[in-house]
Amino acid sequence: MISFDYTQVPIIISLLIILFGLTFRGIWLWSSLTVAVVFLYITDKESIITLVIYGLTASLLIFGYINIKRGLNFTDREKSDNTDFTFAVDANNLLGLVEWDLKKFSDFINELERDGMATHLFFDYGIKKTLKNSNFLRPKETVPIALCRLLKRDRYNLTVSKKGHSADPLIIRYADRNNLTVLSNDKFDKQFDDKFFIQAADRLKQKGLIRRVGLIDGKLTIM
Repeated sequence: MISFDYTQVPIIISLLIILFGLTFRGIWLWSSLTVAVVFLYITDKESIITLVIYGLTASLLIFGYINIKRGLNFTDREKSDNTDFTFAVDANNLLGLVEWDLKKFSDFINELERDGMATHLFFDYGIKKTLKNSNFLRPKETVPIALCRLLKRDRYNLTVSKKGHSADPLIIRYADRNNLTVLSNDKFDKQFDDKFFIQAADRLKQKGLIRRVGLIDGKLTIM
């Protein structure tokens, strides 16, 4: 029969107190550390050193994970900043033209990329319904990750709007700031729906940076 070492109870309680602080962070973390150290000082002074060792180990692991994550995110942003995109693509709009055929859409994008014209794809979150209906969405897979897998894209050159929101403002603002050509059949001139970015859309139109895409022989083609 396994016996329980009751001398470890004080340090276990202290670690649980610190875990509570880590959950809520901020002032809660510092308060929990203070309470844990004072509690051990009263009940088991010798365990304070053990607590410090545990705390330092946990801190190194946590900060190491955070720095690795930041490094990966920095790499993506750096790659995005160094990429000269040619087109901001209204993906949902063009997919509608080919009746939501991802293969035809992918062929069009690959053709542009092959000719040296880099693209940034913008999807409405509503694309999730298409992915589900076609059984393209794997269990626990997010919409952006699924699209990257299906279209063989990197995450940095694909954007999905938030749930319940259109990608239109993201496309127009991105293109306006970076002087890119928008590929879409949307006129972006609806006084109510487009009111927050209609001026940016007008600037792009004046520069000829909103181009229509049509179907020729069943294939997407810039008009």
